[in-house]
Amino acid sequence: MVESEPEMKIKEEGDKLNPKLIAFDILYAAVKGVSGLFLKTFMDLKIEGKENIPFRGKAILTTVASNIIRDMLIISQVSGRKIHFMLDPKLMKHQIAGPVLKSLGMIRGTESKDDTEPIDKIFEILNEKGDLVGMTPESRHDREVQIKSMAAIIKFAIVGQAPIIPIAIYTEKTKILNMFSGNGIKVKVGTPLKVEKRLNREKYRAERYELAEDIINIIEKLGKTPEIEEFD
Repeated sequence: MVESEPEMKIKEEGDKLNPKLIAFDILYAAVKGVSGLFLKTFMDLKIEGKENIPFRGKAILTTVASNIIRDMLIISQVSGRKIHFMLDPKLMKHQIAGPVLKSLGMIRGTESKDDTEPIDKIFEILNEKGDLVGMTPESRHDREVQIKSMAAIIKFAIVGQAPIIPIAIYTEKTKILNMFSGNGIKVKVGTPLKVEKRLNREKYRAERYELAEDIINIIEKLGKTPEIEEFD
C-alpha cells in the first residue's frame, strides 16, 4: 500500500514531535556542548577543515581512534549536525555506559556475520535520514586489522552511496588557558572521498583493501605537524 502525501507528511511530523526522540536530541546537544566547552577550555581544541563536512546529506566520518569515547566526543564537534557512531558491542552492552550511549544515538557494532540489525540501522541513518555516521578502526589493533575494518567501512560507503571523510586527531604543544604549557588537541578534516561502486565486488577485493590502506595513510598524513625550523 502506498501512503498518500498528506499521510506521509503527518507521519514525518509525528516522528519529529516524538517526545522520546526530542529528549534524546536534547541530551546529545547537552553532552556535545559540555564536552566541547571542556575540550576548548582545557585542551585548546582546534579544528581545521570543518567546511568539508556537508551541511546536508549523508557521509561517513572516520579516523583511527586511540580512545574511542574521547575521539567520539571530539569528532562530534566538527559539525553542528548529529553524528551517529558505531561502537564496540561490548561497550554498548555496558550496564551504565550502554543505555547512555544508545540514548545519544550510538549504534552497536555487529557481533557475527549473521547479525544484520546494526547494518540495517546504519543504512536507515544514511539512506532514509540522510544523516552523518562515524565508523572508526581503533589504533590498539594491528595494521592488518585496521585495514580490514576500513575495508568494511568502504563497503558501507558503497552500499549507502555516501562519501568517506577522513579525520585526524592528534596533540601538539600549546598554552592551556594562555597560561600553562601542555598538549592541546588538534583536528584536521580531510576532503570527502567518493568510492567506486565496483569495489564492492569480490574480484576487486584487493583494490578495496588497497584503498582502505590509502585512507589510513591519509589520516596519518593529516595528523603530521610540519617541522618548524629553528634559526640561531
